[in-house]
Amino acid sequence: MRKRIAALGLALCLGLSGCAVKKEEKNASLLGRAAELGEELILLTVDGREIPAWRYLYWLAFTCDQVREKYKDSGLALDWEAPVTGGTLADYAKDQALANTALYATVENWAVRYGCILSETERNALSETWEEQAAAYGGEEAYLKELADLGLDRLRAEELTEVGMLYAKLYNLCLTEGSELSGLLGTVDSLTVDRILISAGEDREAARERAADVFSRLNGAEDAEAAFPALAAEGDDAEGPRTLLPGDGTLSQELEEAARALEEGQYSGILESEEGFSILRRLASEGKTLAGEAFDRLLQDAAEGALVQTTLAYDVLDAAAFDQALEELRGEGK
Repeated sequence: MRKRIAALGLALCLGLSGCAVKKEEKNASLLGRAAELGEELILLTVDGREIPAWRYLYWLAFTCDQVREKYKDSGLALDWEAPVTGGTLADYAKDQALANTALYATVENWAVRYGCILSETERNALSETWEEQAAAYGGEEAYLKELADLGLDRLRAEELTEVGMLYAKLYNLCLTEGSELSGLLGTVDSLTVDRILISAGEDREAARERAADVFSRLNGAEDAEAAFPALAAEGDDAEGPRTLLPGDGTLSQELEEAARALEEGQYSGILESEEGFSILRRLASEGKTLAGEAFDRLLQDAAEGALVQTTLAYDVLDAAAFDQALEELRGEGK
């Protein structure tokens, strides 16, 4: 998050002793029991929207499960104290869960701002969706058990589904000409390019000579505009023209900067990078070809720029201990 402050006053008012889950709270899900937190406790706020603990803990469990699965697939031992960029692996899990929580909250905040609400018909569709999903798992009892391992019940699962439905309505509004939201798409600095790539492979010098030959053929072509895609097809990048968003990782930073320096229709010289040798051609903007990606970028930027206020209960939450406790609780339920 770009803006984060700890709401210590709020945390002190709540009192940590009042946050712990009591043993007699039989309705607490695995999430609250693993974190030893009351699940309806307000753990943080996102641009003023209060987030109950279960929402954040759901995303923390989701992230921990992903990390655990990746380590398992790689055959490595999971060490939550392992250093990563910005802290430890446990810090990464907390931050990623916070980013997901903020993104969902931002969808809800935007829905309020732009007047998106679910109709009665759309809310009724939740019941149909529930029945379809339950059937896919072999019945409601089996589906509820699956959700319980995620710390969810039907109400919470439907609450998260509603956020997804709001996202779809916001996106449709974004595509509606004349709407307040539609103008935001034009603020996303997209870039459409095509690329000829000669991979370095095992013999970089041979690849360099090949790239020089391709560049010579391009310069000697009577119609460079027609020759470029044909030469690109002969190269090692088969993706064809693509629209980029700033810093989306499709191209390296150096190549993206070189592409942005081009005029529409202009192609670059030979650009060397670790993967090989590239010749880029900037194409005319394709409008809303990547409207979905642009909309997601707008939401992501809004979430990253949101004012997130965390409580002391959040600040002292130990992701490693939470993951261990959650695994133990899941094991007890099998």
